[in-house]
Amino acid sequence: MCGRVTQFSRWEEIVRSLAAPPVAHGPRFNISPGTPLLTLRREQGRLSAEALPWGFVPAWSVDTKEPGHANARAEGIFERPTFREAARLRRCIVPIDGYYEWKTEGRLKVPYYFRAADGGPLAVGGLWSFQMTPDGLARRSVCLVTVAPNREAAEVHSRMPVVLMGAARQAWLSERAISPEDFASLAITAPERTLSLHRVSPDVNRVACEGRQLVEPMVGAADQPDFFGDLLG
Repeated sequence: MCGRVTQFSRWEEIVRSLAAPPVAHGPRFNISPGTPLLTLRREQGRLSAEALPWGFVPAWSVDTKEPGHANARAEGIFERPTFREAARLRRCIVPIDGYYEWKTEGRLKVPYYFRAADGGPLAVGGLWSFQMTPDGLARRSVCLVTVAPNREAAEVHSRMPVVLMGAARQAWLSERAISPEDFASLAITAPERTLSLHRVSPDVNRVACEGRQLVEPMVGAADQPDFFGDLLG
């Protein structure tokens, strides 16, 4: 699962690289499901950058209070009615600076922050939904697509988001209908060493907490594991 992300600085580089219109979006260091998540998507040929509620609600749902799905597993996605049409036709990119994941260590859930190893932004593959509510309002929502982890991510969690690179970004954003085979060729695990990670403060556990200090490495803790040593060994 990927349940917290950041959009505070270099995510804008992906918006520019895809020639999307600029958008005003204040820095956020602790974005959680149920809150707006800046998303790039094509609709009727137009590429837009828009904050959508993070929590995918399928078009056929009649529950206007449904929290929706934060993530969708790439494996077997065309066999799941909730996501099948979106995987085929309504793919989007979520540009982020990084994301948080929690590792179980004894009785604790310890937070780590993942970012691109080269310090740049990450283009995460997502799906968006279009729903007409009973009162006639258009409702769009978004989720992130996850896959099996690479070596770095597996040290913390059993899943990681789809990280799109190069030409895969435009292919993912295309409005053309794609087959399960084409989807699987795009929704792949990132190569090893695509990401770097470090332990962060448990303050990130509280969704109300914000600020750059949340992504800073936690140093000096007596129980701090030699995490990079494990990865590089």
